[in-house]
Amino acid sequence: MRDKKGTHRFWGVLFYLALMVTIVSASYAGVRFCSNLVTEQSYERLRDAAEAFAVGTKNGQQGKEKNKAAKGMERESEAGDERPEGIDFAELSSINPDIYAWIRIPDTQIDYPVLQREEDDTYYLRHNSSGRYAFAGSIYTEEANSRDFKDPMTVLYGHNMRDGSMFQNLHFFEDETFFAEHPEFFIYLPGYRLTYEIFAAYRFDDTHLLGAFDFSKKKGRWAYIREVFAGISMGQNTREDVKVTAKDKFVTLSTCTSDQADGRYLVQAVLRKKEKTRQ
Repeated sequence: MRDKKGTHRFWGVLFYLALMVTIVSASYAGVRFCSNLVTEQSYERLRDAAEAFAVGTKNGQQGKEKNKAAKGMERESEAGDERPEGIDFAELSSINPDIYAWIRIPDTQIDYPVLQREEDDTYYLRHNSSGRYAFAGSIYTEEANSRDFKDPMTVLYGHNMRDGSMFQNLHFFEDETFFAEHPEFFIYLPGYRLTYEIFAAYRFDDTHLLGAFDFSKKKGRWAYIREVFAGISMGQNTREDVKVTAKDKFVTLSTCTSDQADGRYLVQAVLRKKEKTRQ
């Protein structure tokens, strides 16, 4: 009889423990979902702010009407002005002075500000562009990189979020067709748009690129170029016809892989054009 009571008590305790684990897990998932939703909504507001340009200026006074262009699309060029539309960095800087650039990759959800925190490279791992805690974090660079994208190599980091936000869409480049049909992306700076040509996308480990290669020296830059074009990863996509040299300026976009804790997925590109914008 005691054995039966003991058995029932054991299974009862086990049931309640399992129930508690389920409740806690569901609560955690709910909190993460809400956090990600709030974060993405904040970025949507930033996109509106970045693209909201006043028109109808009279006597030096700014008009009230603002352009609500479709996401990721540029306004038609003004008569006689074929420069690409820019980003309203004055507005963004008033929201957060750590915002210094903007990245857009065609046919992806990647349309985000780029941030850099002074004296704290990990801050934007878990903070959004408003400086609030957020599991999704932000797209950011480390202090080792200058904010003008004139370094031999600039590395942008972003989380691989399950909802497709942040840098998750970099994994689109694992598909050969997508890689072939999307050769470039854009980075905006105050007054300029930089066009980058993608030449490689591949899986890598968590090696810190800026520490592994001495990009300040020509020898280090050539070592990096040779390694990339040698095909260092299974499933690597490479544009063999893209010519790069040790004098070029490179950008690496880095995110995690879902199946490997220390894995990274990298999209690498070379600067091809720098043009003035109309903002």
